[in-house]
Amino acid sequence: MPVVPTIPPLTSPPTNVFGLYQYLAQRIPGYDPSEYYRELNSAYIHVWEEVSKLKNHYFSNIATLSVVNASRTFDLLQNSDGNLSAPLSNRLYQITRIRVLPPAGGLYQATTNFPPNEQDFIALSANPTASAAQTGPYYWFLSGRGQLNWALPIAQGSTLEFMYTFWPIALVASYQGTASSVGAAVTGSGTAFTSLLQPDFQSALPTAAYGQEQIQAELICNNNQIYRVLNIANDTTLTTQAVVAPALGAGSLYALATLPEIPREHIRVIASVATSKMYSLAADDARAEEWTAIAASNMQMMKDSLIERQSNNPPRKQRFPYGIGRRNRAFLS
Repeated sequence: MPVVPTIPPLTSPPTNVFGLYQYLAQRIPGYDPSEYYRELNSAYIHVWEEVSKLKNHYFSNIATLSVVNASRTFDLLQNSDGNLSAPLSNRLYQITRIRVLPPAGGLYQATTNFPPNEQDFIALSANPTASAAQTGPYYWFLSGRGQLNWALPIAQGSTLEFMYTFWPIALVASYQGTASSVGAAVTGSGTAFTSLLQPDFQSALPTAAYGQEQIQAELICNNNQIYRVLNIANDTTLTTQAVVAPALGAGSLYALATLPEIPREHIRVIASVATSKMYSLAADDARAEEWTAIAASNMQMMKDSLIERQSNNPPRKQRFPYGIGRRNRAFLS
């Protein structure tokens, strides 16, 4: 990892991974940058999972794909078998619902998620005269890394509508090379802007046509200014949402950092969880216990906050697998 630029610490609460890195490095100095980023990403996934228990629609998407070849199986992550018009998502985590529109049109038909040892699934899939399904019933299960399996082949020309949740992409900061700017256009020298994402996930880079699964990124420059990135065209060209002022001269230092895909007001919870993990690396550090308690308290406050937002439409108690703060119980009773 390149040497971190000497950008002054951000004075506002962290919104991106570079701000979170600065938070950790100030509180617990002396570690390699890679260790801070590793613990931040470990904490990020922990917070993501807790948010998804209460608000999984934050990480949900709906997409429709066409069936190119009649088949019982479909690769939803990469479409390596070519049976669909495109991959569903290489960030796929869990299928929530699938509906099928037959080639002849009409109305979307519901499907049922059955395990492969379910009697109804076995009976339908064992039919030796089975042909591509034009009507229901539609039974399916998900296996391996995003392989969709149907009891009967889905007919060519059918349309599949998916509702699904997706998995987070690791938080990354880039400060390789230098940058200059004219207006909102930022040009890099020796930069690698697209290295924010691994090759398989380049489609999730920020673009002007914002999508649900695209990441968001911020440019930190001019000693403390933060600009939202609108588009990353290539390794040396990006565009910010607002004009960079004052303009960056040739050879200016910068940091380009991704944002956690969780509600903005809960980003600091990542920092507290990561801090507790960093302190625990030194077993004789008494602050480990203190910060473990702080992280647990911050996590509970985040859960309470997410629950409170549903108070106008009281949720069912069984949705929540853990205890709820006393101040939240009135609307659940």
